[in-house]
Amino acid sequence: MQSPRFFDLKNTFYIFCSVLLLLSCNTSAPIKNVEIEEKAPKVSKQDSLDFFLAHYEKFFATNFNVSECPGAAVVIVKDSTVVYKKGFGVKKIGTQDSVDVHSVFRIASLSKGMTAILAGNLVDRHELEWNQYVKASVPSFSLKDRDQAGRLRVKHLLSHTTGLYPYTYTRLIQNGFSLDQIIKRFRRKGVVSKEGVSYGYQNAIFSVIEKVIENQVEKSFDSLLKERIFTPATMLNASSTYEEIKANNNVALPHSYNHYSKKYKLDRLHKNYYNVAAAGGINASISDMGEYLKILLGNRPDIISSLSLKKIFNPIICTSSDDTYVNLWDGVSDSYYAMGWRVLEYRGRRIMYHGGNVNQYKTQLVVDPDNKIAMCVLFNGPNPFNGPVIPTFLNYYDFYLDTTSKD
Repeated sequence: MQSPRFFDLKNTFYIFCSVLLLLSCNTSAPIKNVEIEEKAPKVSKQDSLDFFLAHYEKFFATNFNVSECPGAAVVIVKDSTVVYKKGFGVKKIGTQDSVDVHSVFRIASLSKGMTAILAGNLVDRHELEWNQYVKASVPSFSLKDRDQAGRLRVKHLLSHTTGLYPYTYTRLIQNGFSLDQIIKRFRRKGVVSKEGVSYGYQNAIFSVIEKVIENQVEKSFDSLLKERIFTPATMLNASSTYEEIKANNNVALPHSYNHYSKKYKLDRLHKNYYNVAAAGGINASISDMGEYLKILLGNRPDIISSLSLKKIFNPIICTSSDDTYVNLWDGVSDSYYAMGWRVLEYRGRRIMYHGGNVNQYKTQLVVDPDNKIAMCVLFNGPNPFNGPVIPTFLNYYDFYLDTTSKD
C-alpha cells in the first residue's frame, strides 16, 4: 500500500480554503464616501457539508480516473443518514457495464469487524461472553502448548493476541483447507508469546470464532450473519459464501494489475478465504455498507447495544511500534487493535479503521464516533490511490469542521 503522502494534499487543502473564502466574500463595489461594515453571508452547516462532499467527490473521481482502476464504490454516513453513495468505473474491464450502488464486491478483511458485531449481538443476548474460553466451545482446538490453548478466550481471537506467529496457516487457507481441517492442525503449532501480550495479525485462528459462535447458538455462521445483521439492517445484497457471489448478476469482478505492461486484466473470483469467512469471506454492495455504517455509528441498538459496541472498539493491544501503514498517516499519534478493529489516536480524537485485501479487491472503512461520520470505499483492483483515500477523507473533513466552527 502506498504512503498517504503519495498525493500533495497540502496544496489541495490551500485551494479548498481559498475557494471557501471566495465563496464567503461580498465582492460588490463600496458606496462612495460611506463607510459600511459588511458581513460575510453565513454558510449553513448543511451547505458547508454539501460543499465538503462535492469537493471530496471531485478529489476521488479525479484520482480514481488517473489510477485507471476498473471500478470502485463509496458511501458516507453522517449521524444516521447516508449523505453520499456512488459507484465509479466498470464491473468488468473492456465493457460499459458500470458499477452501481448495488454492485457486489468482496469486502475482504472488513469481514473481521462485521464478525465482531455479530459476536456483540450474541453477547447482548447472553449467548456468548468476551472472556469465554475457546476450548470450552471448541473441544477439538489445541496448540503445542496445551496450557495456553486452554487459556485462550474469545477476546484473544478477535484482537490477534493469541500468541501465535503472524499469519499462521495462511498457506492452508489458500490451499483450500476447511476450517475444521485447519483447527485440527493447530495442535502442531507452537506459540511465540503468552496470550494477550503481543500482537500478531491472523486470519486462520481469528476464524475459530466461527466455530465458537456456531457451537454456542447451534446455527451456522452464515445463517447467523443473515439473521442477526444482514436482514435486520436491510443489507439486501450481502452474503458470506462463494456460491452466493457467483450466482449474483451484479458483481464488480476482480482485476489484477501487470506492473510491466501497466495494464489491468480481468481476474477470476476464487474460493480463497470463504473457508474462513469470519476473517475475509463476506460480500456486500456499497448500499449494504452504508447500512452497516449506521450500525457502527450506534444507530442500531436492535442489532448491537452501545455497551457492546464500546467494548468492541476498546483498545486491547498497542500497535504503535509495528510496521503498519496506518502509523505513517499524518495526524496519527498512536495505534491499537481492539476486537476486529484498528483504533487510531488521530488529532486529539479516537477513530476506528480497517482495511482489506483479497482476490485483488481493496477495501477500507473508517468510523469517527466523535463527529458521527463514517466512510467506506471498495475497489475491484489494486491501485496506488487506495493508500491516500482514508487519510485524505479525514483531512478534508477536518477542514470542513474548521469552517463550520467559525460560523
